[in-house]
Amino acid sequence: MSSIAKWILGILGGFALLVAGVFLAGTSLVGSMLGGHAIGTETETVNTQVTNAIDRTGEVALMSLGVQGIERRTDKATFFGMDVPGSERALFLQYEFTGKLGLDGEDVRIEQTADKKYTIRIPKFIFIGFSDPHFQVAVENNGVLSWTTPAIDTTDMTNRILSEESLQAHVTSNREPLTEQAEAFYGGIIAGVDPDIELDFQFDAQD
Repeated sequence: MSSIAKWILGILGGFALLVAGVFLAGTSLVGSMLGGHAIGTETETVNTQVTNAIDRTGEVALMSLGVQGIERRTDKATFFGMDVPGSERALFLQYEFTGKLGLDGEDVRIEQTADKKYTIRIPKFIFIGFSDPHFQVAVENNGVLSWTTPAIDTTDMTNRILSEESLQAHVTSNREPLTEQAEAFYGGIIAGVDPDIELDFQFDAQD
């Protein structure tokens, strides 16, 4: 490997991965459970979400993503597999947070393929972390017999919103701007070393 390639690797390796995470913890709400094998609970969850802001940053955390939404959950009691009228509980949980999307800079690889030509391999994009989370109950509707249905656990709803699968979905839906930002970020670094260098970017397949 040429000395310039080693020098570039030294620069790229010096960029630390920005991890911004605020982890939520809460006490689980345990609703009273009805006895008997014939009685159960039917649950329906609906999540309506919108991304209201995207700011690209010049960090290894390539994007700052503003997310807000409302998750609806409906529970009802059942008796021998049939819904109990009036036993419905419905809760709408409003939420918002700022997510950090990017990549692990330590996994970036650079290889010289010819004179003044380099290939940069970019690893999988990841959800790095989130900050400024806010959750609140927007609406709660209970039927006249809702006391027969366990109270809805808002902590469980929060965990679903912030689950690994849900957060990774933001990465998948923003693959194109992440690709553009990665090329601009690392291309800018190398152009500062030698503007005549030609770059070929290769991106690892995403899950």
